[in-house]
Amino acid sequence: MLGGAPGKERATIRYAVPAGGDSKVLDSQHTPWSDPQAHGLRLRELPANAGALPDALENFVIHHAIARSLGFGVPPAAEPDRDLRFVSRLLVEVVSRDPRPLTEHRALANYLYGTCHDFALLAASALREHGIPARLRVGAASYFRAGRWEDHWVCEYRVGEDWMVLDAQLGPRARAGMGISFDVTGVPLSGWRSAASIWRGIRAGEVDPALCGVSFAGISGAWFIAAAVLRDAAALAGIECLPWDYWGPGRSICATREVAEETAREIDALAAALDPAPASREEAVAVLDRFPWARPTSTILSFPEGRAGAELMLIPA
Repeated sequence: MLGGAPGKERATIRYAVPAGGDSKVLDSQHTPWSDPQAHGLRLRELPANAGALPDALENFVIHHAIARSLGFGVPPAAEPDRDLRFVSRLLVEVVSRDPRPLTEHRALANYLYGTCHDFALLAASALREHGIPARLRVGAASYFRAGRWEDHWVCEYRVGEDWMVLDAQLGPRARAGMGISFDVTGVPLSGWRSAASIWRGIRAGEVDPALCGVSFAGISGAWFIAAAVLRDAAALAGIECLPWDYWGPGRSICATREVAEETAREIDALAAALDPAPASREEAVAVLDRFPWARPTSTILSFPEGRAGAELMLIPA
């Protein structure tokens, strides 16, 4: 069985799902990361309609890499934004910079400078707050750079028995600037694929791993997708990490930027259980029960985009 670094014992996170409940109700419940805590009134300023969320979020959130590419840069005080990890902290930060309703457009200096993870988490949190089943997904999008699958987190929300892919980062200015013509509340498979789907494509020779990763950070390869499969398994089970968090076999994958064949076979089996995705959070927890080595540990290794790695508690005491 795969595990953490040699010589170190790390307890795994057992994020419990109440037994016997309606899975649709459970999927609409907050996780520790999406819970607004004392800031629920501010969160409820955001629309309950998935179609309106990207437009609303674009009023106060921008991807830090987009801000740099457009020449705006990132204010020094906003550099830590992408490590805030919890919706409650994101809300505290944005309201401290501008106390007006979240639906009001901010000056760029008062924006949150996050990542696709933060757009997806805020969207899922807003939908859950209104009782709508929602979850984070980890995968890759083809619409940021032609010919590449760029690491990208999205929010899925349930419509009837189906899960729809919402790209909450694609507000009106982003859609216009990128020439997006598809419905961002139902991103097609040609535009976004889960990490498990991409991994299986790599293993089948359908997807070139050199064209998968984070191009602005110079990251690519099968190793990164393998680690993303672990993050997606965790997110589906309600353990919503950051894009640069590593645990279990992800630690050695990150250290070597290689996937040993034994590990690859383990990832193969996990990916098969995730593609197609579990129908509910409850089913996703059962997947982690089948593959306990994939469950996040209480202590993780986090590499915030090129900065020095640090051992962190996934849920601070």
